[in-house]
Amino acid sequence: MNIVDFQLCHVAEAVCIAQKQLDREREAVELPSVGVPELSSLANGMGVAAMENGRVIGYLVAYGPFHGMFGTWGTKYQEQFVGVFSPVQAHGVAEDAPARTWQRMYQAAADKWAKAGAVYHSIALYEHDDAAKHELFRYSFGQRCADAIRRVEPLHASQVAGVTCCELPAGSGELVRSLREALDKHLCQSPCFMARTEEGRRAWLDTVKHRDSRLFAAMADGEIIAFMEVCADGENFLTESPDMMNICGAYCSEAWRDRGISQMLLDHVLCTLKSEKVAFLGVDYETMNPTAAGFWEKYFRPYTASLVRRIDR
Repeated sequence: MNIVDFQLCHVAEAVCIAQKQLDREREAVELPSVGVPELSSLANGMGVAAMENGRVIGYLVAYGPFHGMFGTWGTKYQEQFVGVFSPVQAHGVAEDAPARTWQRMYQAAADKWAKAGAVYHSIALYEHDDAAKHELFRYSFGQRCADAIRRVEPLHASQVAGVTCCELPAGSGELVRSLREALDKHLCQSPCFMARTEEGRRAWLDTVKHRDSRLFAAMADGEIIAFMEVCADGENFLTESPDMMNICGAYCSEAWRDRGISQMLLDHVLCTLKSEKVAFLGVDYETMNPTAAGFWEKYFRPYTASLVRRIDR
């Protein structure tokens, strides 16, 4: 096996490997009917290909380095949180490749990433790619987040007395600012420990209130007690399917938890999208947030797992 720089001449074989991986995940989880995206951008100098007998048997490429990884808004963290990201289509191993292929590829690619200043290495795998998970676990990776999906069908959730659900008018981002702030503070606590300064939190809140999304809310006594935010696309190429919408934010006030509010609100979102003939609803969430993970995994099926390691520098 030879490890070489990933170049344009490797793209066609990489597409074949990526498509087979996607097809295998489709055997486990129902996904939108989109194919692997165009991969020529992978010839960016930040990746490698594993060659055997003149054939590509594996490839591993990342984008970046990015400053302020994981939403670490604030000048305090811009230089500290520098990393690269390899999405699901940016790597793959042929079914007949030797077991050591991941080891050899990551060793060579990580050397490039470290020399570029990336302290955090993040790789998104398909959820059911157990072989890749096993190999990356051995190289000090752990899971941080996931994407999950479901068919747009009603939950028939119980209604909570005194609570109504609705879609807020466009441009209502400021109405859920306090709930977004509470969500952000929650993610900074144990066990998530996401890094955010007050400066960074204010900047993030000012930015997200203007993003192109739809806001759904649960109301009680004229007050918004929970929200769900829905976008046309999400964290991977599958979410760009015209048949799919994606939840990109959600939070329920602590005082109203354990009453079925989130289930009721999710049901309202699903019924609304079904009336619009949307086929799939996705969500990306932190698996290190047990409250959220427990909720989303009850109603959605994970299809990606994003792994991260931090190198000692």
